[in-house]
Amino acid sequence: MKLVVTADDLGLSAGITAGIIEAHRRGIVRSTSLIVTMPDSQEGANAARAEPDLEVGLHFDLIGGEPASDPATVRSLIDGDGRFLGLGRFARALATGRIRPSEIASELRAQAGRARGWGVDTSAWDSHRHTHALPLVARVVGAVAREEGVRWLRRPMPGSGWRGPKAWALATGTAAAAPFFRGVRGNDWYIDLSSWGGDAAAVALLATRSGVGELGAHPGTSDDEGLPRRRELAVLCDPLLRSAFGDDTVSRRVES
Repeated sequence: MKLVVTADDLGLSAGITAGIIEAHRRGIVRSTSLIVTMPDSQEGANAARAEPDLEVGLHFDLIGGEPASDPATVRSLIDGDGRFLGLGRFARALATGRIRPSEIASELRAQAGRARGWGVDTSAWDSHRHTHALPLVARVVGAVAREEGVRWLRRPMPGSGWRGPKAWALATGTAAAAPFFRGVRGNDWYIDLSSWGGDAAAVALLATRSGVGELGAHPGTSDDEGLPRRRELAVLCDPLLRSAFGDDTVSRRVES
């Protein structure tokens, strides 16, 4: 059994970056994903590079911040202020054919390039709010990921025990997106700690599951974006988990 524990949203804010670093130093986080489209993103990259045992990948963003591309080249992705549309507007524009796939591809390349320019490896990818599980996005993501030499791409397929509207939506989207991700390895099942709500004892039981799993977490020193980030930080740093997983179960996504 292999479990990847990934802290998403590195660089989204200073408090989130601080929470991720703490969850790595004191807890079970060995992997994190950098968002490059926010004002605090570069500081997040700098903080992570100072942690030699923390694997850093790309948390690409099509809905939250400002594009890494020249805004004039990605007009279908942004509003009149030059910011991404937000999840609801993006999904509607995607469904009605107003999003240009070529612009998604250009933006993915630009974000990967920005991360590399900040000294971050981009061998592992996932996305802000799981937009890559949308099949029309997945088609582009899979092609660009192979082009960029990506070695791990998250499959947000809910593991057993995680139920509810978000889990059902991700299961449907991930199943439809799966053909586009062929050729890039990833996890067999996924649990989102924020939506699942498990405590340390429940997380410890993940060690009994088979296959390659990923626990996605959102630790922070404050509850930004409506997520229980402080609670997640406490769960990830609970001493029970180090005892339950030992030194061998929790792995990086991409081993160097």
